[in-house]
Amino acid sequence: MNRFLTLLLLPLSVAAKDLTLEIPNLPHLVKVSLPENFDPAIKHPTFFYYHGTSGRPTTSFMRNQAGNKDWIIVGMSYTHRGKFTLSPQSFAAERKTYHTVRNLMLQKHGADPNHLYVGGFSLGGWHTDLMLQAEPTISGGIIIGAGHAQTAPGAMKRYPDKKPVHIAIGRSDGNYTFALKGYLHHRKLGGAVSMEVWPTLRHAYPEDGSDSIRQWLALRTQTAKALAPLATQELAETAAKAKSLKPIEQWERLREIKNMPYFALTSPAWQAKFKKSLAALEATPPVATEASLYSKHRRLLHQEITNRTLTSLKKVSESYLDLSSQYPNSRQGKLLEEDFKRTAAILKQIKVIPSGKKPTEVPRGPIPRTRIPGNPLIR
Repeated sequence: MNRFLTLLLLPLSVAAKDLTLEIPNLPHLVKVSLPENFDPAIKHPTFFYYHGTSGRPTTSFMRNQAGNKDWIIVGMSYTHRGKFTLSPQSFAAERKTYHTVRNLMLQKHGADPNHLYVGGFSLGGWHTDLMLQAEPTISGGIIIGAGHAQTAPGAMKRYPDKKPVHIAIGRSDGNYTFALKGYLHHRKLGGAVSMEVWPTLRHAYPEDGSDSIRQWLALRTQTAKALAPLATQELAETAAKAKSLKPIEQWERLREIKNMPYFALTSPAWQAKFKKSLAALEATPPVATEASLYSKHRRLLHQEITNRTLTSLKKVSESYLDLSSQYPNSRQGKLLEEDFKRTAAILKQIKVIPSGKKPTEVPRGPIPRTRIPGNPLIR
């Protein structure tokens, strides 16, 4: 009987930690997940999560990343349904919604005004990029499955402090190059930017979540000094587990570890030992070719996203094809082929301009998922 009562009461206990907010002009209720240690007398860091196209407000993904304590998670909705056409008016409407929810969270639900973060996947990631640029009340954010395509209306010329920004993307996601642009853009604004790439994923995130996102969230609530011992232990264990993987997979995992937020918390001696192990792995026959191709590939990607002339894009596209043809069975060779097909699709969309007229700039939107030739249709 006691066990039955416990099971009966459990859902009521969990439900007491969740609530919904009805906001004018929103098609869905905003969801709020309070932490287990919620105390209305103190202020809690709060994360506003924006879902993808055709989704609904959700707190589950970020709650799984943040854990059950400390964080308030807010599942946001959009004023406009479906695809979002960026304009000063539409963006102002979304910012107004954010401020309405923000004020409610500050006044009634224990949100800390100095620790407000924003993030989202796909459409939510594009929206996060815009909000980070223009909204001064936001302390930092996480862009997932998206990147940077346009300057937000009212964007800051530079962040007043080193705003932490994390970007996470599948390597075969059509938005990958825009994630790279996001890394460069937010760093140029003065942000403290970290980035992770999921080697085998397309437009999705890992079902079991992301170690880097968990670490990034932990760094928002604890000091680097306090986290350093845990960081060293966790990364050492992750590196040890990677030894059971095949050489190429192990190399990819070690590169992921090197880019994790916790890596900077480890001692110089530990980092030197780790980098020595990585270099030794890169010198082995199975990995050496991949590592060399990876470096060449990165240089081409940098050229693509920083030099937006038609001539440069054609040259980069041809180089993608050339390298992929030389190494068709390699991991990087297949990725190079994907990048060739992507850039070839962009080139087909560019119209030939008669001489004497202003040339068309390379399209700025994800291809073919989203066109962003001026005011983007972001999804």
